[in-house]
Amino acid sequence: MEDQGYPSQSRLLEWYEQNSRSLPWRENPDPWAVLLSEFILQQTKMEVGLRYWKKMYERFPTIQEMSISPLEEVMLLWQGCGYYARARNLHKLSIEIGSRTPPIIPSNPSELEKLPGIGPYTAAAIASISFGIPVAVVDGNVRRVYSRLNAILDPKNSEIQKWADFCLDKDRAGDWNQSLMELGATVCTPRAPKCDICPILSNCKAKLTENPTKFPMSKRRVSTKIQGHALVISSPEGVVLSQREGNQLGGLWGVPITEDPNGLRGLCSYYQIESPEKVGEIHHAFSHRDFHLQVWRINVLKGGISSASVPISRLDQRILEAAGCGES
Repeated sequence: MEDQGYPSQSRLLEWYEQNSRSLPWRENPDPWAVLLSEFILQQTKMEVGLRYWKKMYERFPTIQEMSISPLEEVMLLWQGCGYYARARNLHKLSIEIGSRTPPIIPSNPSELEKLPGIGPYTAAAIASISFGIPVAVVDGNVRRVYSRLNAILDPKNSEIQKWADFCLDKDRAGDWNQSLMELGATVCTPRAPKCDICPILSNCKAKLTENPTKFPMSKRRVSTKIQGHALVISSPEGVVLSQREGNQLGGLWGVPITEDPNGLRGLCSYYQIESPEKVGEIHHAFSHRDFHLQVWRINVLKGGISSASVPISRLDQRILEAAGCGES
């Protein structure tokens, strides 16, 4: 590891103390508060995630509160945050912990990894931030800092972990891990790094190149394009909704959809309707699936429920808005 660059511990920790963002789970690193933040921020930007964290923490101030609540309530509060498997795993985890005597979140990273939705990064973050366990975290921000310090285009995860383990400040593991992540999130950013205010610039090899932002090499997202139809069946009582299944939107409710470009007739036949009116088209992208849906609407005399009464995805919100049936 001698040929690699390392951040100055004293310099980076001093920078973190003076410049880190004020976040509620940093002010009170209670294990539940930290765990909740890690689940929400896995795939959500800070400004959005903070809003959801406050809403969830206000309703579920303890893990026991969530464990005795129905999944649908958790999903309703999570609505709009996306990547709904996180909410399902969070609820499942709360039930598992809530059933224990005593119902406390473990401090051991290996025990944390046994819980639903927790991998090596999340386990290390909770263990170090809440319990001071000397274990190094590696997330996208840490990967970027490592890649730029050492001017490595496509670093291997094992190499980054060894580097992070080596430079960990074991006496202040939580602060150290957060300082590296904070640096990547606010200074060593993907597209517009603020190199002029970086506290570890003198160690950085990427600064000697023409384009530091090429480190690390971006990974191309491959998406499946879906051409289909969405059917909005509306009545004075509401709209026809059913509970979705699957990993992406499971636990949410939504309108009838077919992913078959020729599937509208079959959809109408299943719901025993004829001649719906086309009211628009929407494009909605998930991480690996791009939906291009034609939206159809038909009015019936009765049936359906209020879309505000159940958790629905942003995809279904947009479908209902296109059909003129959106509710706030």
